[in-house]
Amino acid sequence: MNNAITLRIRQFACGALALATLLLPGGCDDFLKRSAQNLVVPKTTAQYKEILQGEGYFRLLLQNLSTEKGYAFLQFMTDDVEFFDVTVDPSAPRGWSASKIGEFSEVEHYINCYRWDVSVESSTLSDKVYLYLYKQAMVANVCLDGLEESEGSETEKEILRGQATFSRAFAYFMLANIYAKPYNRARPEDPCVPLKTSSTPVVEPYSRATIAQVWSQITGDIQTALQNLKGKGLEQNVYEISHPAALILAQRIALYMEDWQRAVEYGREYIDAYAAKYPIYDISHKDTAGSRLAEYGKEEGGLYVEKFINSSNTEVVWSFGSSSTAVYYNIITPTTKLTVPANQNLGKYYRASSKMANSLISTYEQGDRRKNYWFFQPTRSGVYVSEYFDYITVKAESEGGSKNPNSLYLRMALRSAEVWLNLAEALARKPQPEKADAVALLNELRVKRFAPTAYTPLSEADFAATDSLVSYIWTERRRELCFEENHRWWDLRRTTQPRIVHPWRERTAYVLVENDPAYTLNFPEEELTFNGSLLTPNVRPRRTPIPYAEP
Repeated sequence: MNNAITLRIRQFACGALALATLLLPGGCDDFLKRSAQNLVVPKTTAQYKEILQGEGYFRLLLQNLSTEKGYAFLQFMTDDVEFFDVTVDPSAPRGWSASKIGEFSEVEHYINCYRWDVSVESSTLSDKVYLYLYKQAMVANVCLDGLEESEGSETEKEILRGQATFSRAFAYFMLANIYAKPYNRARPEDPCVPLKTSSTPVVEPYSRATIAQVWSQITGDIQTALQNLKGKGLEQNVYEISHPAALILAQRIALYMEDWQRAVEYGREYIDAYAAKYPIYDISHKDTAGSRLAEYGKEEGGLYVEKFINSSNTEVVWSFGSSSTAVYYNIITPTTKLTVPANQNLGKYYRASSKMANSLISTYEQGDRRKNYWFFQPTRSGVYVSEYFDYITVKAESEGGSKNPNSLYLRMALRSAEVWLNLAEALARKPQPEKADAVALLNELRVKRFAPTAYTPLSEADFAATDSLVSYIWTERRRELCFEENHRWWDLRRTTQPRIVHPWRERTAYVLVENDPAYTLNFPEEELTFNGSLLTPNVRPRRTPIPYAEP
């Protein structure tokens, strides 16, 4: 059977049948090898909820088929990541020659992402995120289709309905923001992504729904989630989808749709109802997250690295994304272990941007604790490239778990800081801007991020023009939300779509021009092949390097 057809059968068969097993070891692949006699058909609402939590909840989003590194490849398209060639860096210590420094295979693995090529896929990287997100939507469809006939109380059904519609809204939100034009830059009739809202198995090719159809589904689903989750008392568990989590997603959706009034309403509702329960996490007294030695397991005596997303973080509302693999953070700035021989220095690799123009690290002000608490600083000592040059992000859990007993062992989270930033932007961009309130929100966040003696509150007078305030909020989003989900890539897409220059080998660079079509990804080749002319591709130009001089 054609591989694409087999994949499509497996996708929808898993949704309609195998997901109903709660689930058999090995998931969908295993189900297709077993007899129907092994099938456990769910009867109760509680069983459907187990399906949603076990196979949904985006728990494999970061590691989806670990050889592909899942969702993480999208980070390589932003201005928060840069390629660093130590062989041409004049500050490199003597002896770090090209002949001594090992090549890192991930450089080529992610090259098509980094240079915004026609397709992000290559001979070593396949885009599995598209299919994974449809699987998450299908899990929600299975639960919603079986909900009404299931055995359970009305409250149990409302919770399941709310959590399943949240999951479907989130899946289509991500799909629309990866494979279609941004909502605010598209016409209602422009093509978005295929839309499927039932669990009935199909093998036929399908076409793209319109922007209006997909975003209508997203907004309808999140409204249903809000209505069904309110007052259900799910806030005690950061691993369970709850009403405040739905408010955060609803506000984000409204912001991306530039529905300022609704974004303001959701933000104020969240602050009124949940600000006391999920206050902004105060890192003003935290000098660092810990030492590199503790991260590498070289220090004893109870020392550990305190990741920002941890169980003591008061602002975490819903945490998701498995941590059983280290690919998400270690591929951005590879954390070369101290036990690795010197001849395996990573001389050519990607890292958090610190040297290229408008780098992420350059945006942090004096006294901003985020720079030290969210990144290991360059040591300018030792023989390891990553120690000597890099700001290595330690915002969330990495390889092998943490010695910190408060670690959540999860990587991403919906959290309060985003609500403050979303609300500030919506207030500043309303037809009648509320600048004073927007600035007040920024101060409420930033005072928890700066050393107490270093913080000077912002004032409305600092922003003579509303545009300057909006621009400042966007930069604050970059500082606050870096390397979480795909905030930076999505913010670049929906705002100015600026020109980005990515340095490359031998003093060359690749350029993403302003308003470049490559701000939208093309569909995976396997999907284009299966669906033929029905799935119209997104056009992305081929790139050629240009001469580059480091700023």
